[in-house]
Amino acid sequence: MSKLSNSSFAQIDNALDNQIYNITNTLNEPLDKIFRTLKLSGISKSWQDIDYKGDNEQYLRELLALEIKEREVNRINRMVKSADFKVIKLLSDFIWKPTIELPQGITQEDIESASFVPKKENLIFMGPVGVGKTHLASAISLHLCESGKQVRFFTAASLANILLEKNQKGNLNSFINSLKKIELIVIDEIGFVPLHKSAAELLFQVISDCYETRSLIITTNLEFSGWNTIFGDNRLTAALIDRLIHHSHIVIFTGESHRLEASMKRQKSKNKK
Repeated sequence: MSKLSNSSFAQIDNALDNQIYNITNTLNEPLDKIFRTLKLSGISKSWQDIDYKGDNEQYLRELLALEIKEREVNRINRMVKSADFKVIKLLSDFIWKPTIELPQGITQEDIESASFVPKKENLIFMGPVGVGKTHLASAISLHLCESGKQVRFFTAASLANILLEKNQKGNLNSFINSLKKIELIVIDEIGFVPLHKSAAELLFQVISDCYETRSLIITTNLEFSGWNTIFGDNRLTAALIDRLIHHSHIVIFTGESHRLEASMKRQKSKNKK
């Protein structure tokens, strides 16, 4: 083993001196800047709001609580951003109308708490436009993000386009592997746009990969008997439905469009004036 020369030791000493000098200079900076250097953004924002009451441990714990809270908020924000919601919807704003029919084996509480996700079960929301299917799917997904779960939200058309693009560019497998890390995938609006044969086959692959490994929420305005008009292949459609419903709870939405009802109420209010 070769020994370090005197010049090498000198270089190491100089490097250490420079590092100590930089550290000393940093510690002379304002506290806010030191906290940011250490990536303690929570403490940096609010440390002056903490009262020192003569108890060092209490003071330190309250400072650390600031940082923990900030990091939790940032983590949830990253989860929400990664989910790619079209709009943010809350469970507290969702109205469970009598026209929503739940199947045996699942309750309103089960759905809102997303207890079906650890079981690798699926939800299929079936019904006409405007009755709250997307709202509920989005709100459940947001609740999961707030619980630290990974979620992705797609419309059927957007997912189909992504799959086609990834396939053309040769990185489809990488994208599908990234979906395997997701605990809940939402595919919204199946039934609105007929799919190209290649897109239908790729979407079938995604849904098949989820079978008994992760959960799906599907929203659709079509009964299963009409899905062949979207996927364009009776055998593929039958195989897809077979995999999808095996561990699924089918929730039936009926009634008038919420948007239509709200519009009619506004119109009536204007007419009264």
